[in-house]
Amino acid sequence: MNTWNYGYFTESTYTYGYYRELNPVFQKFCLLAKSFAAPEANENENYCELGFGQGVSLNIHAAANLGNFFGTDFNPAHAAHANELCSASGSGGKFFDDSFEEMLNRSDLPRFDSINLHGIWSWISTENQKIIVEFARKFLNPGGTFYNSYNCYPGWSPAAPLRELFVLHDKYAQKSKKTYERVEEAMKFTEELLAKKPAYFGRVPDVAKIFESTRKHDHDYLAHEYFNRDWICMYFTDVVELLEDAKLEFTCTAEVVEALEHLSIQRDALDFLNQIEAPVMREQVKDYFINRQFRKDIFIRGARRISAYERITRLMNTNYVLMSTDPLPEKFQVAVGEISLAKDVCDKIREHLASQNYRPKNFSEFLKKNQDISAQNIEQILIILVHNGNVAPCQPDAAAKLVKPKCDALNKYFCTRAKNSGDINFMASPITGGGITVNRFEQLFLGALADGKKSANTIASSIWEILSEQGQALLQNGKRLETPEENIAQLKDMAQDFLDKRLPILKALQIA
Repeated sequence: MNTWNYGYFTESTYTYGYYRELNPVFQKFCLLAKSFAAPEANENENYCELGFGQGVSLNIHAAANLGNFFGTDFNPAHAAHANELCSASGSGGKFFDDSFEEMLNRSDLPRFDSINLHGIWSWISTENQKIIVEFARKFLNPGGTFYNSYNCYPGWSPAAPLRELFVLHDKYAQKSKKTYERVEEAMKFTEELLAKKPAYFGRVPDVAKIFESTRKHDHDYLAHEYFNRDWICMYFTDVVELLEDAKLEFTCTAEVVEALEHLSIQRDALDFLNQIEAPVMREQVKDYFINRQFRKDIFIRGARRISAYERITRLMNTNYVLMSTDPLPEKFQVAVGEISLAKDVCDKIREHLASQNYRPKNFSEFLKKNQDISAQNIEQILIILVHNGNVAPCQPDAAAKLVKPKCDALNKYFCTRAKNSGDINFMASPITGGGITVNRFEQLFLGALADGKKSANTIASSIWEILSEQGQALLQNGKRLETPEENIAQLKDMAQDFLDKRLPILKALQIA
């Protein structure tokens, strides 16, 4: 029986996900969009992530940003993997398998400018939550940011009893010791219980849909998400009150579109909210209108607001990069419904960002040449495009140049790893300071290009050698392609599409 895990599920390792909310560049954009000061990155900044899982996000950010990166995850398998990635990039990060208490008591840590935890807070004990607050109080610099994401009420109210059923079965009735079977047994038990139409669930009509959506997830994800001993769902105000002990002040969420509240809240609800003078109460009431289930909050120890003019000026002087060669969508789905942006303005924005082979650009000169378009209009469209993933904010050119060697080294490792595994589908961009989704085949194509293969034909043939040696083959319309000729033809089409549509963006992101 584990005694070091504090009840956290450690029988299997966590997934290899990447979370852009942890990206320092993205966080600063979120703060800027809400008129909070966000200082430029520098080589002396210290960044810490508590509970980093497999360390994919942490290592990508350590490679793609200036500064010094620290972190801990008390699962030693996670820490070992994180350090393997760290060695590949040469970022010099210091990643431990300490508990939060051990991390708090270390004497060799610097003061931090940024402390982050993603999907940790709700799955640890009250004692560990207090330790994290004390860690922030002890180690976070004035002006430093604290990112915390967690399950919250009222959105979790219908689903919380489901989680209790999963844990109840796992604690008292599980028959297997294997993760997959334990999860499957709990899912089957809950499904059978729901079929009997218990009165409680009859009063919560969405429970069946929530359960069906839940069980579609990977079993390792479900184990870590639902089968820990501790699971503490809170209201926003509960978290705010705890973090006050570390002098932390709520600033904004990492759902950047919420900087445009008229797109997040219906007009009559917004009028109601605007009557509430207390900011914390206002934010809590907003959760009722949104029915928020998961919060992504950025706090600051000593927040400093900037003027609307300074916000606009900084946003217009920030570089942005397109994330796809495709046209920008004509319609966007936001909380209040479907919206359409001014097509002529969006077309000009895309033309501007697509010029010079998609090189990142700001909008200062653009506004001088397009005086019929206001900076406020550009600001709103950019926030929507960034939220939707069509555009990404960039870090300064000087910073991107300094971190590029680390990104190149880490990305070379990812491309080599892709020959045997498709577990990490991200690569590091020195331009955005963060991770970019790049699937296994795209990583293999990049590896082939680096090896001197330039045409779709030669790329396809080289990838087929890798796959065929492992007994792997492609699928077409759900059916396995059996002959080498069929597989190479499919790979050729994929490679050509990659060269035409994807490669230009990856070059602009300095991944290729």
